[in-house]
Amino acid sequence: MGKSMRHIMYLNIYEDIKKTILDGTYYVQSKLPSKRKLANFYNVSVMTIDSAYQQLIAEGYVLSIERKGYFVNEIPEHRFFKPSFDLNQRNVEFNDQQEFDDQQHRMTYFPHQIWAKISRKVLSDDPHMMDLNVDPQGLIHLRYEIKKYLEIYRGVIVSKDQIVIGSGSQAMMQLIIAMIGRDFLYFMEEPGFPKLKEILRHSGIKLITVDQDEQGILIHQIKTNQPALVHVTPSHQYPKGTVMPVGRRIEILNWVNASNQRFILEDDYDSEFRYQGQPIPALQSLDKNSKVIYMNTFSKSLSPAIKINYLVIPTSLMESYQKIKHIMACSVPIFEQKVLTEFLKEHHFERHLNKVKKIYRRKTLYVLERFKHIKHVKITGFEAGLHMVLSFDSNTNIEELNMLIKKKDIHLQKMDDYYDRKPDDCRKFIFEYASLDDHELSKTIDIILAIMQES
Repeated sequence: MGKSMRHIMYLNIYEDIKKTILDGTYYVQSKLPSKRKLANFYNVSVMTIDSAYQQLIAEGYVLSIERKGYFVNEIPEHRFFKPSFDLNQRNVEFNDQQEFDDQQHRMTYFPHQIWAKISRKVLSDDPHMMDLNVDPQGLIHLRYEIKKYLEIYRGVIVSKDQIVIGSGSQAMMQLIIAMIGRDFLYFMEEPGFPKLKEILRHSGIKLITVDQDEQGILIHQIKTNQPALVHVTPSHQYPKGTVMPVGRRIEILNWVNASNQRFILEDDYDSEFRYQGQPIPALQSLDKNSKVIYMNTFSKSLSPAIKINYLVIPTSLMESYQKIKHIMACSVPIFEQKVLTEFLKEHHFERHLNKVKKIYRRKTLYVLERFKHIKHVKITGFEAGLHMVLSFDSNTNIEELNMLIKKKDIHLQKMDDYYDRKPDDCRKFIFEYASLDDHELSKTIDIILAIMQES
């Protein structure tokens, strides 16, 4: 049996066992069948069964007790997933046009009660906070908590004095431009963030987009003797979803180290969400010559309403930053900074990430399951992040598909909208599935499948 087939089998078995736990067939503390019994039942290897059990153990559904076997773990009631749809359902009416507003499409599972509790505590403990001036870099205690988080989870070893807090990508980019100047050429991945391109061009910056392959940005295409900054998303490229391997990372570091007037901007926008294997270390963790500017945000990991971003400024640019620091006021209100500080300090952030990663991974598996027998579409970029890419083959009429997607108001985004140099026949679409609730996700996939039949 091939590796991909074993992978599919273990996921199917994992889903079967999980379903029996969630629907009460196997109650808490009851013993589950042995690996050998299940292997005989499913007619697969013991190794495949072990993979399914290991995934269930990792997600907290099952306990393994040495020499006794596998048992159903106790899970608080509110953590049970009770689907509002049948995972095998296919026949759904498609006549009604979907109407999704922005709020419906922003399922972030934000911890409202915890955030409210901390907010009340912050107001009670420090009623005079609004009388304070905020350090242009942001609250020192917040920067310290971010420093700790980066060291543990991203391999980024920095001083709190290198961290700057800001509101949104525009504020961060304006700070970078102020530090390094407007004489730099700015290079971005092609395709890449349309909004960021607009910010740079409206700021009078000369921007050049650079092609990618399956490993990331093509460094050999960056040919310039001018000062240059390259913006990359190595942990989960946006929008293609690829991960930059270590070889390409070293290649771009070699490029940046060939001149004192070169820098890399690492945008680590959704690195917290990885569903297969270990998190990918930040590119900055390989930087030995202080040439990588690291940027991240809480908008993806917590909520789009939390407009808090941060930069890690390399030591080589700290002198430049100190010269302009006094004119770059912190754009995040002190109250929000204090609440986020306590949220990080009390480890709610890690707990929130652990919770939503399980939810998003379950959604990923559901999407893959629904499309696994569909021959004319390939799914990529699902191993991490909050979106995946659907690629339709030549048997699909893309023009008709585009028309039907617009008619049905399906939130698939055409990949060619992210290109400066649009490809002739782009057959890829961005599917931001994580922002849909279970019902919307099911209905959206039903409509996509129906559209494929129509086209």
